[in-house]
Amino acid sequence: MVEEIKEKFSGKWKLDHSDNFDGFMTAMGVNFLIRKMAGMARPENDIHVEDDGTIVISTSSTFMKNEQKFKLGEEFEEINNFTKTKFKNMPTYENGCLRIVPTPVDPVNTPYPEYAERELTDTGDMCLTLKVGDVICKRYFKKIDS
Repeated sequence: MVEEIKEKFSGKWKLDHSDNFDGFMTAMGVNFLIRKMAGMARPENDIHVEDDGTIVISTSSTFMKNEQKFKLGEEFEEINNFTKTKFKNMPTYENGCLRIVPTPVDPVNTPYPEYAERELTDTGDMCLTLKVGDVICKRYFKKIDS
C-alpha cells in the first residue's frame, strides 16, 4: 500500500480550485476574516514517503504552513491551524484513497465528525475531500514540477 501511495501521490501539488471551501470553514467555526484570507490562498502540498514507510504531507501557502507525518494504521496527534482544536488522527488507505479521520480530543467543544480524503481524479488531479457534519468541500490540486 505504501508503494502505491508513493507512486500515486508523491510530488508537489498546487491548489487549482475549490468547491464549498467557505462553507466548510464556516461549519468548522472559523471566523470571517480568517475564512476570507484562507479562501484567497493557493496552498501547495508536498507529499513523499520516507524509507521507513512514514508518509509526509507538507502544506504551505502565504497564509499557513503545516506538516503531517504518519504511518498507516498508527494514530497521530495534530492541532488544527484554524480552530486550534487538538485531534487524534487515524490514517488509512483503501481503494486508492488516502484518508485521515480526526477524532477531537475534547468532543464536547468539537461536536462534529470530519475527515480528509485524497484521491486522484480521472484527469490526474488530486482531489482533497473535506467533511464536517453534512458539509462537504472538494479542493482540486494539479501536480507541478519540483
